[in-house]
Amino acid sequence: MAALTVLSYGIYVPIWFGFSWAELRRDTSDETMFPAAHGASIFIPGYGTWQAYRHFALIGALLAKIGAPLKVDPSTAALATTVWWVTWLHYSNEPLFVVLNVIELIAGTAVVVFGQRALNAYWAARPGPPADDRVLQTDWFALGMAAAFFVFITVSNALAPSDLPAPTN
Repeated sequence: MAALTVLSYGIYVPIWFGFSWAELRRDTSDETMFPAAHGASIFIPGYGTWQAYRHFALIGALLAKIGAPLKVDPSTAALATTVWWVTWLHYSNEPLFVVLNVIELIAGTAVVVFGQRALNAYWAARPGPPADDRVLQTDWFALGMAAAFFVFITVSNALAPSDLPAPTN
């Protein structure tokens, strides 16, 4: 999850919200949960923060329901998702934007990694059939595509002309 988030320059964050919401929908049998809309809603200012909070609150409630020792903080997840959103897609080779890019990747990666860690703990401890934890061919494909995207964007940013004036002697 961390590699997908970093290599996709954060694009994986809303995808993770949608995919994990779909898993939660199957597990809770809640037909009012719409994974694609949930993932896309992360982009809506304010509402995306609320959706991130709801997402992690559900994970936390499920963990508590099975008595798992692991806890999640929905407020921290909502804040990190907001930080990811505010700084997302500001890619440039300008120093300020490089710093914003690093902040965005840290925030987005933290949300996905901690969220997935909590989900894995829930699925390992919940009653019912064991969760399948293997890496699928589609996961490897997504990782390969993210790596290619990462190389393309990184090289493009490195080779892009800077708007800074040339130094004079």
